[in-house]
Amino acid sequence: MEVRRSLGVALVALVALAAVAWPAVAAAADPARTGQAAEVDFNGDGFADLAVGIPGEDLGAYADDGGAVHVLYGSATGLQPGGDVFVQGSGGVGGTRENNDLFGSAVARGDFNGDGILDLAVGAPGEVVGSAVNTGAVNVLYGSGGGLTGGPVLTQPNAEAGDLFGSALAAGDFDGDGFFDLAVGVPGENVGAVGNAGAVTVLFGSAVGLTTAGSQTLFQGGSGVAGAAEESDIFGVSLASGLLAGDAVADLVVGVSGEDVGAVPGAGVVNVLAGSPGGLVNGSLATQGNPERGDGFGRAVATGDFDDIAGGDVAVGVPGETVRGALGAGAVSVFNGPPGGLASERLLFQGTAGIPGNPEERDFFGRALAPTDSNGIGQGDLAVGVPGEDLGPDVDAGAVNLLAGSAAGPSGGSLVLQGNPEDLDGFGSAIAGGFFLHDFDNNGFFDLAVGAPTETVGVGAGGAGAVSVYYASGGVLTPGPVFTQGAGGLGGTPEVADLLGKALE
Repeated sequence: MEVRRSLGVALVALVALAAVAWPAVAAAADPARTGQAAEVDFNGDGFADLAVGIPGEDLGAYADDGGAVHVLYGSATGLQPGGDVFVQGSGGVGGTRENNDLFGSAVARGDFNGDGILDLAVGAPGEVVGSAVNTGAVNVLYGSGGGLTGGPVLTQPNAEAGDLFGSALAAGDFDGDGFFDLAVGVPGENVGAVGNAGAVTVLFGSAVGLTTAGSQTLFQGGSGVAGAAEESDIFGVSLASGLLAGDAVADLVVGVSGEDVGAVPGAGVVNVLAGSPGGLVNGSLATQGNPERGDGFGRAVATGDFDDIAGGDVAVGVPGETVRGALGAGAVSVFNGPPGGLASERLLFQGTAGIPGNPEERDFFGRALAPTDSNGIGQGDLAVGVPGEDLGPDVDAGAVNLLAGSAAGPSGGSLVLQGNPEDLDGFGSAIAGGFFLHDFDNNGFFDLAVGAPTETVGVGAGGAGAVSVYYASGGVLTPGPVFTQGAGGLGGTPEVADLLGKALE
């Protein structure tokens, strides 16, 4: 079923920008190696929890697409139905319910105030600031023994219309002071007279949490960051943090999927920014070995230790890649090396190196990426979203390729599918995973949560969205619950274009 309702001006703007690119938790520890996912929760009970963005949620007569976030709490038997629902302007959450805020478009967790319990940052890229539309904002929800509680709403120091501040988020301790910081993507930022060049704003953590005091604003060609600010680069369209140098300070990978590479438009690049006591500084610029028009290299990024070489690796989604003549079949490039220079690119796509499936037109393999470790051995696997995958007669039902880590990096693996694939589900558009992995049942193996934001729920609610959970044990994934609004274990009512599951963390 085609989703026909508009998602509002802000989402249209964000999609238009993206279309340029393709048709106390110890800061020193790498969670992928230490098994700390059991501690990564919002209420301190030892079970990982899951935040689900619902950016298209309507909130009364004056808040179409105002957006919401639903938080599911873990337990010995896995994620539990119910949980908490957060919206702006209620329950202590900052801001006001307004049309097209798209609260829940991005989510990221980190211990921003250093109290040992994880907090949650939520992007609302459509937020109006003053009279400037689609400027964007970030809400902070702080963890406690009772779960998440309301916190402030933060905006850019120099907010402008169309910035889309909060479109992407990544948390990490970028200055090594023991508090998690937050990198905020601003892909619509104009740099001087250059439209939609994009920027990243870094908000630093402290004993009182995140503040705008002393924030960094980074863009290509400024503050030593490699590259030049150019029209529709959309620097900051995707973000991922990681410990790439094997030290105690987090680094940041920034997707620039609209970047022209030489004379090749929209090929895309990634900027790697290195953590330092003064915050993020320039690291390096990476491109694909064979850049092509509309590849969208950098539309998704992820970090993890996928091989046996010390230090983290970088996975870059290239969903617009043409493979064997199939436009938009998609690919993933995996690099190793420190922030100062990624190297040894391996290009992965379906039908090669033991990866299941075949490259087909508009599969968009690589549209979402997340690290995981389903066998618990400490060597990361890579989950790759393929939201345009056709499954038999079901068009764009979607799939996830789970690629196994090895001494040479991700290769081979298995196909993860929905229990009931249907046309236009878009399963694999989002995958839970970032700096932290997810062990929802605390059995020592890392689980998988996958969004299908365009899933039809019930009769006629196209694009209401769903989230499927898979529990891991010894490398075997077992299908768990499928969460939807209404009868699917979550509060609220499934409605057209809610897009539940567009963002997961």
